Amino acid sequence: MAQIEILAILTAAIAAAHWLGQKPGGRMVGGALLVIILVAALANLGVVPLASTKVPVYNQLLGTAAPVSIFLLLLNARLDSLLRAGGPMLAMFGFAALGTILGVMVAGWLLGAAEWMGEWYGPLSGMFIATYIGGGANFNALALHFDFMQSGNLYAAAAVADHVLTVVWIAVLLIFPRLVAGILPKRDIFTDAGAGDGHSPEADERPALGDLVMLLALGLAAFVISEHLAGWLAAGTGLDVPPILILTTLALLLAQTGPVARLRGAETLGMYGAYLFLAALAAYCEVAALRETGTIGLLLMAFVVILILVHGAVVVLAGRLTRQSPEIVAVASATTVGGSTVVLPLVERFGRKDLLLPGIVLGSLGNLLGTYIGFAMVYALQS
Repeated sequence: MAQIEILAILTAAIAAAHWLGQKPGGRMVGGALLVIILVAALANLGVVPLASTKVPVYNQLLGTAAPVSIFLLLLNARLDSLLRAGGPMLAMFGFAALGTILGVMVAGWLLGAAEWMGEWYGPLSGMFIATYIGGGANFNALALHFDFMQSGNLYAAAAVADHVLTVVWIAVLLIFPRLVAGILPKRDIFTDAGAGDGHSPEADERPALGDLVMLLALGLAAFVISEHLAGWLAAGTGLDVPPILILTTLALLLAQTGPVARLRGAETLGMYGAYLFLAALAAYCEVAALRETGTIGLLLMAFVVILILVHGAVVVLAGRLTRQSPEIVAVASATTVGGSTVVLPLVERFGRKDLLLPGIVLGSLGNLLGTYIGFAMVYALQS
């Protein structure tokens, strides 16, 4: 199937999800979650290819559309949101990471993982800790170091379980406030201060063509510059600075200038980019692959399910004890399980743009720490 055909189907699915999300029943689910459901169904029915077939358009949407969308949304960000929400978000990020570590330990104990994982028990435990604190790049970093690809079906099953359940958990987080209603407080002091009312000045005026042209030009240029700067810093100084942090800095600097601050349409374009990101992410939910991995696949699915349940229980308990709202808890969890880019659709869904900047910063922190914590777990289990 041609890449443009895949993109056409994805955009049609997004349009359908948005339309359904405006209906009385659809509002309870939300357009973002409907995008995941529709595209995952289309991918598993064979209407569009699954991500395991290495589809270029999916990689472009995940690697480009999401960062550019984050850049656009940050053009409306307020720096004081990092000061106000940064502390509580950092604390919840710590609890979320702790939940991941406890989840791996509980899952391994309940399922007797040391027996059926054999010599790979330590590396695989570290890989799951790394990916659910930092992201997929951390998962692969440990896999390469310990030559985990030589484990055969175990590696394939681990990758499938990671992809499928990451998508499932992000879908759960999109409706998280409904699921924990009555457990966590509905509002927090940041919402009461007006940071999360979801209103943007640009909503009062329709963007002109000039606004959209300038925003897209700025977004793509900033993305290219951030990628080149990150590469230059790594090669020239040895500093491994995530491109998303450079992109965030550029957005915040530009947001302080009058001409850029007056541009309208950044929020609309950013949300559409978030939908494209979710559509590509949903293609990783490959149900048929679970059958192909056999018993080992079912065991690893159970392992990750227990991991995520423990992680979820820890963040909910921590949120209740510290009296954080469901939105803060959900975004903090997303920074560990999915990373910076997954924060984007959540803050849009919740109408909490004030959580975008701290979410991106913490997602990058997780990416930096995930590999180290993963290695520490491997060595602890092997000692």
